[in-house]
Amino acid sequence: QKSAYRTLCGLMDSGEAKASLLFGVTGSGKTSVIIGAVNYALSQGKTAIVMLPEIGLTAQAIGIFVSYFGNKCALLHSMLSEGERIDAYRRISEGEATVVIGTRSAVFAPVKNLGLIVLDEEQESSYKSEKTPKFHARDIARFRCAYNKALLVLASATPSIDSYYKAKTGKY
Repeated sequence: QKSAYRTLCGLMDSGEAKASLLFGVTGSGKTSVIIGAVNYALSQGKTAIVMLPEIGLTAQAIGIFVSYFGNKCALLHSMLSEGERIDAYRRISEGEATVVIGTRSAVFAPVKNLGLIVLDEEQESSYKSEKTPKFHARDIARFRCAYNKALLVLASATPSIDSYYKAKTGKY
């Protein structure tokens, strides 16, 4: 965990767009590493987006992240009411919420000074939207990180073949 954390911090410090695969079995401490990376991004004056594949996992994750980051967190997913969504977007755009937790639509959060995007369980097909407009959250995250010179972390116990290959060949 310490080695993974130091590596991610070093990638954030590079000042360049970077991507990394955080690969570890269930229970290996990936969430702790992610929390540490988010905390590091915040300590550098940056913001973070942490994406989860489904709403069911969001409630558990928001509890973990709120326990660490308090009201710096904003939740974005499709089950929010219009008022809740407007409030979350307002808090994000005004800089009150610097950690966004959500499903694939969270990739569009209007954060300022983006430092980190994490796709937890990156291999999940739910990151791909089949509705118009069609998009894959991983591709949007990759673009946003490149544009903002931020770090993209793809986390999984069972990574996609594409991500695993890119990690093995040094692209990630």
